Amino acid sequence: MDDTNEYGAPATSSVSEMPNDNGTQPEADTPEATEALVKRILKTIKDDEAHHKKAFDRMRRDMETARRGADKDWPEGFYVANITGRHINQRVAALYAKNPKAVARRRDRLDYVVWDGNEQTLIMAMQLVQSAQAAMMTSAMPGMAPGLAPPMAPPPGLEQAMALLQDFQQGFERRQMLDRIGKTMEVLFTYYMQEQKPADFKTQMKQCVRRACTTGVGYVKLGFQRQYEQRPEISAQIADFSAQLNHLKVLAERAAEGDIQPNTAEIAELQASVAALQQQEFILLREGLLFDWPRSLDVIPDARCTNLRGFIGAGHIAVRYMLTCERVREIYGVDVKGGYTAYTTDGTSKKDGTSTSSSWTDGDGKKVEQDLVCVFEYYDKIAGLCYTVADGYKDMLKPPGPPDVFVEDFWPVYALTFNDIEHQTELYPPSDVSLIADMQKDYNASRQGWREHRRAARPRFVVAQGVLEGEDLDRFKTAEPFEVVVLRSLQPNQKIEDVLQAVKIPGVDPNLYEPGPLFTDIGLVVGSSETAFGMAGKATATGEGIAEASRGASTSSNVDDLDGFLTLLARASGQIMLKEVSAETAKKIAGPGAVWPELSVEQLVDEVFLEIEAGSMGKPNQAVEVQNWERMLPLLIQIPGIAPKFLAKESLKRLDDRLDLTDALAENIPAIVSMNRMQQPQPADPAAAPDQQGAEGGQNGPPPPGGPSGSVAPMGNNQV
Repeated sequence: MDDTNEYGAPATSSVSEMPNDNGTQPEADTPEATEALVKRILKTIKDDEAHHKKAFDRMRRDMETARRGADKDWPEGFYVANITGRHINQRVAALYAKNPKAVARRRDRLDYVVWDGNEQTLIMAMQLVQSAQAAMMTSAMPGMAPGLAPPMAPPPGLEQAMALLQDFQQGFERRQMLDRIGKTMEVLFTYYMQEQKPADFKTQMKQCVRRACTTGVGYVKLGFQRQYEQRPEISAQIADFSAQLNHLKVLAERAAEGDIQPNTAEIAELQASVAALQQQEFILLREGLLFDWPRSLDVIPDARCTNLRGFIGAGHIAVRYMLTCERVREIYGVDVKGGYTAYTTDGTSKKDGTSTSSSWTDGDGKKVEQDLVCVFEYYDKIAGLCYTVADGYKDMLKPPGPPDVFVEDFWPVYALTFNDIEHQTELYPPSDVSLIADMQKDYNASRQGWREHRRAARPRFVVAQGVLEGEDLDRFKTAEPFEVVVLRSLQPNQKIEDVLQAVKIPGVDPNLYEPGPLFTDIGLVVGSSETAFGMAGKATATGEGIAEASRGASTSSNVDDLDGFLTLLARASGQIMLKEVSAETAKKIAGPGAVWPELSVEQLVDEVFLEIEAGSMGKPNQAVEVQNWERMLPLLIQIPGIAPKFLAKESLKRLDDRLDLTDALAENIPAIVSMNRMQQPQPADPAAAPDQQGAEGGQNGPPPPGGPSGSVAPMGNNQV
């Protein structure tokens, strides 16, 4: 076995295990060495974040634009129509309609050594062995047991035929075992998708797609929850009592150490927690696969990274978590109070010269402040280690070691992008928000100008100085509609037209503020037309159809990107489950018939993998697919040898139904059309029976009870 990793470095778990030049082991890491390593890691992370500052600032601006419909430079109170947010919501609905379906695949392998894969060769070998066995049985003398018959010469090729059958049997059994393991993996993956808390997989995955459209990239981080283990992820956990038990443990430790004084809120909380757990009939502790969803700004790749998908070129990445001191102690068992840099909820640190804590207002109107700890998980691919450090804290929160879960790519973090580009210096692709930012600004400016023009075009009057003054002028300014205004300055025979003169103001020209060209540009850039925003388009039906077809092609390309991304997740999830899930847990979840490996997991990781079934998330052009299937189905059922199970499966897939065919299918039962044909009444003259009039005569008879003839297309004698 090679003792070096792919970079040529020694494959050791930590620096302390690497030998010196004289062959001896170095001494254990000193606190000074650990502190220096922590400082170096934090400096590397800060340098990488500074390198990506331009992209991160653009992400913050895009998030504000998607939320408000304008960036922070647009004055409050000005006209805003959030077409960007509408576009993002439509994109998410079109790209991710439902959870994907994971399907286990066997890697293509040559499992047969002797058999050449030809069905005729296998049949001939079986016939040769069967004939040899029959010859041995008939060669025995009458009254003599078959085992006492005199030996006879085996026919030529018998030994090779038996070897071929044995080879086929071994290969078939191996494939059958792998298929059973794959089916168990499918059940486990679906189960863990449904068990994600506090939000389910569909909700979080739609939010990930929304992040990718808003900021240009969305992330998913894979993990594994073990019993009694706490994790820093807020959005990734399986519901059980682990969090409550760890919180209770920390409260008890603080009370024992004297950090909590008697007759305080913490003591009351401790007593209430103990009483609540004592009333529980059972305490559930669970383990399983986790999906975490880091925000776009919380994943900091190496400055040398050239592609976010797979983090190509990166030697390290960092994932950031903002936690309270109490939460850090619950997760890592480390008290960092007095030795960390305080952060706010928006990621601002005390060193930045702004607020030193997160603050909010409680129900009584009092300001509540609490500092946050910035925790980093630093994945070093070259060293093969994962470090957990906190900004401002001198020591590590937990000992360095391999990542918590094993995946082929080393990184348990996966990036989702749609608008990929090829650029020499820009790593992050542009978001949909950035692509339509100019159109959003011009739309708001156009509508704001239209609003100002309408206000400027209101009727105005002028009056000579000294004619209307004092109370008369105020009465005229504040008069309500249809109110009779008494003017003292007006003479009895004097007309109001002689006093007031209307100012001639040009009307509002709508062509000056027509947003049509803006939506044309939006359609060119991101594919959304006026009709997609709920507006009546001015194009012809043919033009709208062409535009919709173009939009569908673009969306299908993004759906394919999403399929590839989820396939990576499913494949890595299968590797994690094979490594971490026990056979007992697999059978408990998947059922007693589940097959799960207990040995040779490394070999199975390379042979069985999960992938996402194409289109299982629900494509937006479902109506077109159903229409095409309705045209093809009558032709397919007339082709000899077409399996009805295949037709039923494809029909259910296009109709987006969750019916399980395994509950509906039964072996050796004729098709319903065939059974109806057998129930047709027979005429008195046997020669006139429809079945006696040729292969299609059965279709010419009188209709069976319950329906007219030909209401269902004939399927022959295919078995369902």
